[in-house]
Amino acid sequence: MTAHPTPPTEALMLLGDMTWPDFQRRAHTDYAIVPIGAVEPHGPHLPLASDTMISEHFAARLAHDIGGFITPSIGYGIATEPYRLGGTFPGVISVSGTTFMNLVGDVLTSLADHGVRRFVVVNSAIDNTGFLCEAARMLTERVPDARVVIVAWWDVVGEQFRDDLATETGVARRDDHHAAMVESSLVMHIAPGAVQPDKLAGETGAASQPRRMRYHVYPLPPEATTETGIVYTAEQASAHLGERVADQVARQLEDAIRLEFNDPRGQ
Repeated sequence: MTAHPTPPTEALMLLGDMTWPDFQRRAHTDYAIVPIGAVEPHGPHLPLASDTMISEHFAARLAHDIGGFITPSIGYGIATEPYRLGGTFPGVISVSGTTFMNLVGDVLTSLADHGVRRFVVVNSAIDNTGFLCEAARMLTERVPDARVVIVAWWDVVGEQFRDDLATETGVARRDDHHAAMVESSLVMHIAPGAVQPDKLAGETGAASQPRRMRYHVYPLPPEATTETGIVYTAEQASAHLGERVADQVARQLEDAIRLEFNDPRGQ
């Protein structure tokens, strides 16, 4: 398989590197690609900014594939529910829902005020989603000809692809959530120098069988927590698997954006 690393920064158009005349020329026609992440624990082996790294990777792949410019990342997000994190661990550096929604809304509005009308918000933290949707709704009510697509990697990876991966690896999808096999593999591929794979030796996230539930309880019952914050196993994670997932997501992401903006290939 041919590797598809993140395109080098110098090959991309970054908003922060543009002059105002550069921006003025591109604002009315280009996609504004906005990476959104979070700072929170991802097991003992992944960096706190894993979500932001993943969003930046797919923003770069998308900009390389369809054009547009990438805005500075919004790296602080909504605090993920303890149940999704596998418990309460140090490292959740979050902002309130109101602050987050206002920040995202202000950024989108500022871009729209300068003529931007095509927005792609690349998000990798699930608890951000509702607030991103509200910010987009408010923008499009204010600027009716603006269009905003909010997308996360799990939205476009594909059900059949995930099912096939589960069959191949023997890791059921019900065991593969936060900081587990697929997310760990993505970060191993995207930012190998930021991962500590030795911390996975002997991990027992799945074997310990925490109590699982579909609702939220505060504080989280001890028997519903994991030992490491891996929900529930990352034993089969690898950079090779991450490359396969990243390539699948990048293809599907490009297709989704071209569809939603009526932007056929070769145009």
